[in-house]
Amino acid sequence: MEKLNKNLIIGILAVIVLAMGIFYLVDKKSDNYTIEISGKSVVISDEKWKKSDDPETYAKNFEAREMLEREAFPQVITVYLNKMTSDRMSGKKISENEWLEVFVVHPQTATVQIRRNKGDYWVLSRQTFSVSEPQLINANPESSEQNFALYQTFFQNEIDTTRHILDSEF
Repeated sequence: MEKLNKNLIIGILAVIVLAMGIFYLVDKKSDNYTIEISGKSVVISDEKWKKSDDPETYAKNFEAREMLEREAFPQVITVYLNKMTSDRMSGKKISENEWLEVFVVHPQTATVQIRRNKGDYWVLSRQTFSVSEPQLINANPESSEQNFALYQTFFQNEIDTTRHILDSEF
């Protein structure tokens, strides 16, 4: 009986040690996504971004795990695995390597897209925001430069945040 208790205690201790080792490995493993592009590694945080379906082989899609206050849907960032061509450089040029678009697809929403040329690859951010402000609901951002500027000013903080994300995380 004493030998059985001893073996039982040893077995329980072995299970505890094994479980602790597994939890340690799970805690320490890297949950980041790595994309190899022209000899460069782009590392994307699994804490902030979740991998989405990739309908095309030349692009990788990531969806934000958290939404900003005014977002109607989570932000989606697509990493294109090829160089940016001139036909993709559309919208308002806001820097040497960035283009901004703002448009309305559904009533009381505005979609903000930012494209950033990274040289060997490029990224596209899409964010759709809920809009309840009368001055925005009644102004189509695509109808005039003045309306576009109104939307750009209204969403400037979100645009700046996305520019930082595209620069530092992608």
